[in-house]
Amino acid sequence: MKEKNIQVSQKEAYQNAVFLLEKGNFSLAEKQLAEILRNNPNDPNILRLSGVSAIEQGKPEAALIPLKKAVKIAPDFAKAHEDLATAWFLLGDLKESEKYLKKTIQLDPKLFSAWKSLGDILSDQGKEEQASKAYRKALETDNKYSEMIKAMNLVAKGQAGEAEKIYRQILSEDPDNVDALRLLALLASRSGAIDQAITMLRKCTEIAPDYAMAWDNLGKMYRQKEDYFQAIACLQTATELRPEWPQGWAGLGTVYTRASFHEEGIKAYSKSIELKEDQPRVHLSLGHVYKTIGLQKKSIESYRKTIKLDPQNGEAYWSLANLKTYKFTSKEIKEMLQQLENNDLSDREKVHFQFALGKSYEDQKKFQNSFNYYLAGNSLNRGRNTYDPKAIEAMVDREIRFFNKSFFKERIDWGESTIDPIFIVGLPRSGSTLIEQILASHSLVEGTMELPNILNIARKLGNTSREGSNYPEILKKTTKAEAQQLGKKYIEETKWLRSEKPFFIDKMPNNFSHIGLLSLILPKAKIIDARRNPMDTCLSCFKQLFARGQVFSYDLNEIGRYYVNYIRLMDHWNNVIPGKVYLADYEKMIGNQEQETRARKISKNIRCMICQNQSIDESDAPLAKDLRILIREKIKDGKNNDEIYKFLTDRYGDFILLDPPFKLKTLVLWFFPFIFFGIGIFIIFFHNKKSKQN
Repeated sequence: MKEKNIQVSQKEAYQNAVFLLEKGNFSLAEKQLAEILRNNPNDPNILRLSGVSAIEQGKPEAALIPLKKAVKIAPDFAKAHEDLATAWFLLGDLKESEKYLKKTIQLDPKLFSAWKSLGDILSDQGKEEQASKAYRKALETDNKYSEMIKAMNLVAKGQAGEAEKIYRQILSEDPDNVDALRLLALLASRSGAIDQAITMLRKCTEIAPDYAMAWDNLGKMYRQKEDYFQAIACLQTATELRPEWPQGWAGLGTVYTRASFHEEGIKAYSKSIELKEDQPRVHLSLGHVYKTIGLQKKSIESYRKTIKLDPQNGEAYWSLANLKTYKFTSKEIKEMLQQLENNDLSDREKVHFQFALGKSYEDQKKFQNSFNYYLAGNSLNRGRNTYDPKAIEAMVDREIRFFNKSFFKERIDWGESTIDPIFIVGLPRSGSTLIEQILASHSLVEGTMELPNILNIARKLGNTSREGSNYPEILKKTTKAEAQQLGKKYIEETKWLRSEKPFFIDKMPNNFSHIGLLSLILPKAKIIDARRNPMDTCLSCFKQLFARGQVFSYDLNEIGRYYVNYIRLMDHWNNVIPGKVYLADYEKMIGNQEQETRARKISKNIRCMICQNQSIDESDAPLAKDLRILIREKIKDGKNNDEIYKFLTDRYGDFILLDPPFKLKTLVLWFFPFIFFGIGIFIIFFHNKKSKQN
């Protein structure tokens, strides 16, 4: 009887311990488990629970002792082997973890969690084929998962609707099935419902906070929305949960570089390569980052490594060519020509090889060969893309009709009044990078990159559908408050790119088509039109294989038409909002860069006689413009800075200087505010005294 009571008590204690563990009350659970072990130190179930408690508290090393004892006492205890595998995984020993998972599966082949964990472990080690088999086995262990296999096969066949029905049926029976929820989210993202996919993946991570794949997918969804801070946070969590997963680190590296965190991107890509060397795409991406930050030698090493691992990677060859200073050897040219003869080569890679050969023959001054390969690459690329020159012409016509002088006159004080952004617009290959470098060399100016934010705002305003976009006409209905909000939205969205510098540069060239929108929502922003010789611009675009966009650049005739429409629209902006856009002539900058720098420096010290509190460099007044031209003429005549300042002060007086010299002639300029203030005080005093006398 007494023995029976002891057994019942022990059973109750066990159940209580399980309950406490489920509730997360580890201290009480451990006390309960210790009490049971004092009576029965060799109970494998209690030993396992002790190990589980240690794991849940983040103490995998402490979990090893009771779990090892449990499997020694009960060699056929599958769950204890699985928990031991978990402890080894958390300690970073993937081989030991894999060993115990395989033992678990041997003991219980239908244990879903073990198969899934084995798949994760194998994937982390780069054993993708073995990992796929393990995942397949995991799905086969449960009817619900066999249904998911069916759904995944339907997706592969293009029957997404039927797959969705299966996922939703599974979720109706089991709302917390995170695997079905994740796959449904991926299905939603494929149809463009990114926000819906994010909501579902968020739910996944709430139900299963340690579900690394869900965090990874969520991060990639945020990347599509260009919400890089959220993307980084999610992908960091994924790599923390699966630190030995090379693909996870590669994804994190991509987001870091998209967000211009280049050093972090290099570390993430390098970690991925450390875990798995044979990743040509990751080596290629690493090369791109090195190129961006100016480490050309390292970028060359990464591109060559890509080619060594994947000789058919035409993008790596083009990336070498795109360094502009790299010269291909005769052996490399021969290898490229041989690859072009490969019938299995994709059109995408063919284009890259053709452009690379175009550059290599151009370096050899074999211009006919060079042009032929550029032409072949562009022709093939043109066939892979849809582009309608008439649509561009129609869009320019719409903007010219809509944005008239009265539109801006009626909205003169609209938008967000910040002066932070500097927009550099124009056609690609027109010197925008040079302008950015010159401006960003100033301590107050931040160089960022080509930002898509204005294009995205225009796209969302247009609400593009099958019937077409209602942009820019929708701006007629935009209120003053809405215009200001759009300006604030742009500033907020770009904050993450900036340091403490007061000004920053957005050099998206295509923003030239949205200067009307810019002037409405950011009226005080500076806009620079980077302009280059038309022939040089068009030919340079033709020879450049752009990573994305710029689909007008694959045909010389279409490039010419695009350039004409660009000039037509810029002429319109200069007519309806004169002085808004500063024209930066590339040839003049290159030829007279020193002179231009001197002219800008002098202009910053000369007072606009119309505006008074502005320099002529920042004033739009006609007199300011005339003075800027005069200063440049004097520089061309060989006058030094002192001579130009003397000429201006002799003609206009010392007041023309924003900071006039302290001398007898200028005492009035220096002390006028104080004199004026003193006179005011005297008048008030005299008036009060007279009033008292009366």
